[in-house]
Amino acid sequence: MKEKLKSAIKGNPFIVWLRILFDKIGESFSLTLYSGSTNQTKDIFKKQAELQIRIHALEKGMSIGKVKVGFGKEKAFAIIKDLVNLLKRGGAKQFVVESVSVLQKYVEFNKNMGADMTEVERYLHKLCSCYDIQIMDVGGIYNLSLKEISSKLKSPFDEFSQLRFSVRDFGTSPLNIEHVYAALRLCERTPSACNRQSWRVHVYTENKLVAKMFKLQGGSKGFNEQMQCAILICGDLRNYGFYEQNLPFVDGGIYAMNLLYALHYYGVATIPLTMGHKRRITKKIKQEMHLPNHEVPVLLIGVGTFKENYKVAVSHRYSYCEYVKLNR
Repeated sequence: MKEKLKSAIKGNPFIVWLRILFDKIGESFSLTLYSGSTNQTKDIFKKQAELQIRIHALEKGMSIGKVKVGFGKEKAFAIIKDLVNLLKRGGAKQFVVESVSVLQKYVEFNKNMGADMTEVERYLHKLCSCYDIQIMDVGGIYNLSLKEISSKLKSPFDEFSQLRFSVRDFGTSPLNIEHVYAALRLCERTPSACNRQSWRVHVYTENKLVAKMFKLQGGSKGFNEQMQCAILICGDLRNYGFYEQNLPFVDGGIYAMNLLYALHYYGVATIPLTMGHKRRITKKIKQEMHLPNHEVPVLLIGVGTFKENYKVAVSHRYSYCEYVKLNR
């Protein structure tokens, strides 16, 4: 009797709601304190993270197929100003060096397209002169060829994995949907917590649905019309206890990366697009795309074909030594 009562209380929706509520209240304190949305003026690390996002936006702009000549000048001015303030506050000089190097690539890119970048160059030169910044050859874009990539799709993993890039410069040749199905089959053995296999994958190929999905996601302006398929990866909440709220994103994230590699293996061009939105936007996406209430969006993958010659953003990557801690 005692065990039955305990089980009934434990599974009671109201009791579970209270437990989730108390858990979320505790989590909210940690999020408020450590979230990148707060105290950027005081926390240098948070400011650097915010700047990194803005700098990458310029790299993304350079990698889009149809790019506006001279794009992003106001953003560049604002970034330079914030980099100066960051140095004054004791920010990491190496971060500024890497950021300025990307800005230099951005200037050269636009100048080659015929844009007048005199003012941006002047501000950038002033920053470099005042703080003895030596520009590095990092960031910017790569110009790749389909022939080169295709010849290495079956290479050993240490080479194959280094040739997968997010594409924003898609081709116009028709997508072979059989390659998408083959990639999905290849991902059937993706690991998950306790073999729950909780991912739910929505594949959109009809033009109107594809366009609608990318419009709702909101992060592919300027190149979404080139993508021929959208793959939305969701997690099924029914597979998890209330204390496992993050696991749908962990399992879904593992599946998503596996799928990105599988699609690359079959010569399909892709780009992962975030589904990290405010609650009201996520709710709208679920309503508009008729997703079940028990599913949470994890990641959207834009799918298309490669051009014969195309551009990709090549953001600077840290050495693993900078973020790996060996505990002995």
